[in-house]
Amino acid sequence: MGKLRSELGPFFRHFVPQWRWMALGTLMGLITVVAGVGLLSLSGWFISATAVAGLNAATANAFNFFYPSIGVRLFAFSRTAARYGERIFSHDATFRILKELRVWFYGHLEPLTPGPLARFRSGDILNRIVADIDALDNLYLRTLSPGIIALCLSGIFFMFLRLFDPMMAGTTLAFLAAAGVGVPMLAGNAGAKTGRRLAAQSATLRTRIVEGIQGMPELLVFGAHRRHLEAVKQEHRALIRSQLRMSHIRGISAGMITLLSGAAMLSVLWIGADRVGRGTLDGPELALAVLGVLAAFEAVMPLPTAFQYLGRTREAGRRLLEIVNTAPEVIFPGHSAARPDGADVTFDAVSFGYTPQGPPVLDRVRLHIPAGQRVALLGETGAGKSTLANLLVRFHDPDAGEIRLGGADIRCLSESDLRGQVVMVSQQAHMFNASLRDNLLIARSDAPEADIRSALASARLLGFAEGLPEGLDTWIGEAGKRLSGGQARRLAVARAILRDAPVWVLDEPTEGLDTITEQALMTELLEVSAGRTVLMITHRPVGLHRMDRVLVLEGGKIRERR
Repeated sequence: MGKLRSELGPFFRHFVPQWRWMALGTLMGLITVVAGVGLLSLSGWFISATAVAGLNAATANAFNFFYPSIGVRLFAFSRTAARYGERIFSHDATFRILKELRVWFYGHLEPLTPGPLARFRSGDILNRIVADIDALDNLYLRTLSPGIIALCLSGIFFMFLRLFDPMMAGTTLAFLAAAGVGVPMLAGNAGAKTGRRLAAQSATLRTRIVEGIQGMPELLVFGAHRRHLEAVKQEHRALIRSQLRMSHIRGISAGMITLLSGAAMLSVLWIGADRVGRGTLDGPELALAVLGVLAAFEAVMPLPTAFQYLGRTREAGRRLLEIVNTAPEVIFPGHSAARPDGADVTFDAVSFGYTPQGPPVLDRVRLHIPAGQRVALLGETGAGKSTLANLLVRFHDPDAGEIRLGGADIRCLSESDLRGQVVMVSQQAHMFNASLRDNLLIARSDAPEADIRSALASARLLGFAEGLPEGLDTWIGEAGKRLSGGQARRLAVARAILRDAPVWVLDEPTEGLDTITEQALMTELLEVSAGRTVLMITHRPVGLHRMDRVLVLEGGKIRERR
């Protein structure tokens, strides 16, 4: 029980704001099953009593057909209306809860970028935020609400049957307990391991498919697509085997409840027949009791499936908490404890390594860039140039030393203040599957049209944008596939211009471009960054003659270029 609480307990606090909708959905569900019991019981009594009354003319004339028929109609209408209300309220509560869970989970993803989150595959993260959160709907919709309904119905029906015969009531309650507690426990134990495996297999299959789609060009070029397809098929077959096993458990559980329902009916019929023979119970009342027992088992029918899939729900919860409980590498203060006085940048004895056991990537680096100065940082691949840039924008924190912006330790700045002071243009700037305008507004969501066009003009992209079929509202495709390499880099530069930050970090902004485009983009970058503090990470000579200083990062230390 303690392990179950630790795996699923953190999610229940998101249920509390929706308790009204949850209570209404559960109440409607209870009314549905009570009305179902009432409908079948009263119908059985009505038919039997009518038959008995029709045996002679005197009783036939005295029998009141009106009130029982009203009751039958009332129960039928109530059952239909309550079932509709139950679907509306319970599903509305479930969707609200899932929405809250996704927002909460996404809020925990952001601080883990790009450090701890890099340990997880993109397809796996997608599966967690979609399928794993969807699996949590079992907690209310298929476990909590049906459990409460079954418990309440069992108590109500027990008290009702006691009015006719205590032994019939106790026997029925025993069978309901066996069907509502015993069978779900058996189903839960039988499906626990398979349920956990089902969650893991679903995640693996989705991850493999996503990676296959993302890497399809490479798979095709190297002729590995058939091999990858076969791996997908194997994962899919394993998933189907697990689903078949769960279906078998579900079928056996349903059969056991049907068997218990039949046994309960026969037991009540046996006891009731004895009472009829003794004259303490009449025939129509026996029909009412027997058919009521049949209807009462509707309340416990969903429980085995819910407990059967509890293993999958617990595994989904564990996978979500694995990310939620991961400590972020960087924690920003809510408010800035200091304000930058200027746009100068200082690295004061900064050391950093990605693993405690490995050698440091940066070893007591000292660097001061006065405000408005443009500095190029050269170095071999893997020397730590991009690491230095990532430290300045606080994707990581240094193991030792201090980074100051305008004299203020950047660890004392709130995230919004730091992002307003420092902007990065990298070779891997992501283009979202949205319009050109939307991709620009990432930099400043309230930017007016004039500023947007000015940024595009400064990045030499306005003519291209105006020539598009829908102008700035033209969709640029997944990862900007409708843009050329140079256009995508210019769009990233336009974002930086629109942000209007005093410090620019240019991390290999021309990498992968042809020589002509590289020279043109570098010229434009240096023009639009005039007056700003610039740290350009590169290993190419283009534009170095226009930089104020050229430094080299080697062996974890920085030196002036000779």
